[in-house]
Amino acid sequence: MDIDALAALAANTIVAAAVTDAFEGLRAKVARVFGRDKPDPAIERRLEGTRRQLATASPGDLESSQVTQARQWETRFADLLADYPEAAGELRGLLAEFRASTPQTGGNVTNMVSGTIHNGPVLMGRDFGDITIGSPDSKSGG
Repeated sequence: MDIDALAALAANTIVAAAVTDAFEGLRAKVARVFGRDKPDPAIERRLEGTRRQLATASPGDLESSQVTQARQWETRFADLLADYPEAAGELRGLLAEFRASTPQTGGNVTNMVSGTIHNGPVLMGRDFGDITIGSPDSKSGG
């Protein structure tokens, strides 16, 4: 992975994680990468600022805020990697560790339907394969 792609991946990871519980651990590790194995207080403040901005963005402004934050972090990571090429390995390791420790599913969801159902079944779910609703005879129109 080239430096620009690594910087973009790291930036997008920061933005995606900013409003999750996993952010605290990631924040500390990123600050250590920037601080060259010591926490960088300025980066910690910027990371917290990113979190605050994304957490308080209105739904209409969230996507724009995410794009802005990702661009800023991509520039910061690119600058870090230009100044300290050896940080690329550390950053790759950090991102791999973060991906491995972060669930890739949305979790468990429970849906309930209450009330009266008219004119057929109700389906709720995420993934549906081949399904048939009603009896096979109902397709013949009779």
